[in-house]
Formats: sequence, C-alpha cells, structure tokens
Amino acid sequence: MIDFICFSVNNWEKRKARKQQFMLHLSKRNDVGKVLYVEPPLNLFRLLVLPFLELKTQDNRNRWKRALRFKVVLSSESQKLFILTPIFFIPFSFRLQFIYNLNLYISFLIIRHKLKRLDFNNTVLWLYHPFDYCLLKWFKDRVVSCFDWAESWAEYFTEYSGRRRQAVRALEEKTIAGVDAVFVVSKRLLKIAKGINNNSYQICDGTIPEIFLKADKKIPHDMKDTKGPIIGYAGTIYFRVDLDLISELSNRFPECSFVFIGDILLKPADILQLKDRQNIFFLGAKEYNELPNYLMNFDVCLLPYVPAFHTSPPTKIYDYLATGNPIVSTYFPELKDLGNLIKLARTKEEFIIFMAESLNEHNPEIRQMRIEKAQENSWILRTEEIVGIIANRLNSRKP
Repeated sequence: MIDFICFSVNNWEKRKARKQQFMLHLSKRNDVGKVLYVEPPLNLFRLLVLPFLELKTQDNRNRWKRALRFKVVLSSESQKLFILTPIFFIPFSFRLQFIYNLNLYISFLIIRHKLKRLDFNNTVLWLYHPFDYCLLKWFKDRVVSCFDWAESWAEYFTEYSGRRRQAVRALEEKTIAGVDAVFVVSKRLLKIAKGINNNSYQICDGTIPEIFLKADKKIPHDMKDTKGPIIGYAGTIYFRVDLDLISELSNRFPECSFVFIGDILLKPADILQLKDRQNIFFLGAKEYNELPNYLMNFDVCLLPYVPAFHTSPPTKIYDYLATGNPIVSTYFPELKDLGNLIKLARTKEEFIIFMAESLNEHNPEIRQMRIEKAQENSWILRTEEIVGIIANRLNSRKP
C-alpha cells in the first residue's frame, strides 16, 4: 500500500483538471492508502495589503480559512483524499528563488508534521512545479518521487526575461534528473525528458466517460437563449486561443451560436471585439461535473489554437470524444492517430471547410467510435498506468 503527497499548481476547487483527477482517482484505488493534495501557497503579504481582492470569492475565502487554521481537510469526494493549503509568510517569493525556498521549507516542516499525524507510510512524492525542486532533498522518507511535467514552464512564463526563463529551464532539468519517474503529456516533452531521465513516460489526459453517458442533456439555464446549431469550446481562454480564427468563424457561420466555457485570462481589450458579437457567448468556468450538459448540447466541439502552440494535445480532447460530437481542431501532430474521429485543420480556410462538413455530419457509427475511444482513455485507466510504473520502480529496488 502506498500513499501520495502531491504539490499541485492548481487549487482544489478549480475545475477538475489533470492534477485533481490524478489524485482523486488514485485515492479511490484499493492499492493506494491516503492522498494529500497540497494546493498552491497563499501569500500572507497579499492578504494584508489587498484583503478585499484576496477574499473576493467564496473559493478564496474557503482556502484562507483552511490556511489560517493550518487545517488538513477531508475531501467530500473521497474518504482517503485530504487537502492542505499552505501559507507563504515572506513576500516576493516568485521574484527571488531563495525566498521561495525559505517559504517552502517552512511549509515542508508543517506538512511533515501533518503527515505523521495522518500516519502516511510508503509515501510517493509527486511534483508539478520546478520551483519545488528542493523538496527532493528534504523529503527523505519517500519511497518514490515523480514529476508530472504537464507544461514546459520555461516557455509558459512568457513574461519572464530570457535569463529568468533559462533559470526555470535549469530547474526543470534538475527536477527531471532527480526524480524516479517523469510523466509527460506530449511526445515532444517525452523526447526531452528521456534525454535526461530514461524513466520517463507519456501519460495523456483522460476523461470520465460515464458522466457523459449518464448526462440528461438538459439545456443549462445560461444556454437557453442560444440558437442552434451550437459550436462550443471548453477550456481556459488565454494566449494560445486563436481569437482571429474565432472572429472569422463567427463571420462565416452567422446562423450558429459560438459558446465558450472557461476562465478568460486575457485583457478585457483583447476579447472586447468578440464579446460584442451577437452570436458569441462567454459563459465562464464550470465545475467538471457540470460540463456534460453543456458539451452534450454542442453540435460541434471546437479546438481553435494559435499555430505556434501545437506541441501538446489539448486537455479536453477525450471529454469532447465522450460526447460523440464532431470535433474540429487546429492541427496537432499528436492527434493524427485519432483518424477520422476528429478533423484537423492546417489553415483557416481548411478549418472553415471542416466546420461546414461537421455541421452536416449524421453518422452514428463515427459517433459511437468517438465514445468508445473516450472509454479507452479514462482517468481510471490513466491511474492504472501510473500505479503500474511506480510498482515496477519499487520492485526493481528489491534484492
């Protein structure tokens, strides 16, 4: 029996993405004991200086309540999953690495005490951020360490200077070299990781097919005024989303409603032109268990990304496939294996052609094939792969 402690980069209350799904489904396995999900740290300095901003949402208020009480909370979704929200007491952690490390060490001492009280044994240390590299030195009692390299952080931090990004890349490489197993989302990252640590494996994102199969397809209240056909996108709306392509699609298909579900991480001015369109609707982020009724009411699922960012498969691909609906995407080399289940457009004009074809698709066999492909890529099967890899690492150490 193994336990997991995961230092995540996403809040638990946020939409359930890769980080949360891995830990949630691991906690439900019979061969896994307990799971501690450590959220990103809260900044005490921000609470003191910007209290109204920090306490604006209910989610943040809940996090601060947990953090200030130094309390480990049992998740309502699993009897073996615990959530902890640490506090960084010293300001400017993300400006200077040594301050980050000092804050992290304080958190580590608190967390180590919590693990003893929770009776964690045979603990797997699971990391997401290269900034947390020092934990590999401090967590001496772990049996296995893993780095889920779901993002090339040196490329992700576009606001960093070239020198700072080089420092992040160096930390990534040290983390990859220092752990027992590396999990990546793309073949490109796998190639890089393999060059540093041979124990690297591609573990793609997954889905929960049964919640789509059980969806009652009731139209959500904020979609009732949208006229069909509905072309939909689910995911974060940020710099990788091709706003020019969305604008062109809106012009070419004025009879369709374009529905976007997810947080908007762009400046208001960047998205203003699209918000003014009569056939474009931004509905905000939804909880994962709310997604089926939105996605099942799409006529076409959309993946409109900027051509420069085609390296990793979209995180929502298997959720889209679980609906059975047609899917039109910007070209991703790693989606080629899905064949005729998804249309991959290399140009804007090709995207428009594929969109028209998808709106007229009436093929129950392809629809069923998409659903079956999603069932082959569930989060349950993903965690089966992970536990198998960790078990092999543990067995390889036995005399």
